[in-house]
Amino acid sequence: MTKVQPGMRRQLASAGEAVDRLCGELRAGLLADLPPRERFAIELLLREALTNAVVHGAGNRRAARIDCEILPIAGGLRIRVADGGQGFEWRRWRNVIPRPQIDRGRGLHILYRYASEVRFSENGSQVELTRIFAKEKQDEL
Repeated sequence: MTKVQPGMRRQLASAGEAVDRLCGELRAGLLADLPPRERFAIELLLREALTNAVVHGAGNRRAARIDCEILPIAGGLRIRVADGGQGFEWRRWRNVIPRPQIDRGRGLHILYRYASEVRFSENGSQVELTRIFAKEKQDEL
């Protein structure tokens, strides 16, 4: 059975280095006992949500703060990221599939692909991502 440690809450600076540090802390703590597939998915979701908050929500202003909460739930993990920015019209972008020749614009697609559930606040300045872990296959007798 997969064990998940108690959750974590952080407020971080709007900077790529802060995202890297939090992801490293997550790998060493909360994700340490998870299967590689789940570690990859959770870190990808966290990194994408935080990067969107840094670039779009906080506008790369280092003085801005981003709130992040990572909580174990039954059978999975929940991530909440809030940037205090103006938000965005997330409904408009929900079903857009990024064009392969463009080198950006894949963030929301990644969130919807790897999360079991994606929820935004009304104005889009907060995202809540739920990842339910895949069932581990049992060896047949």
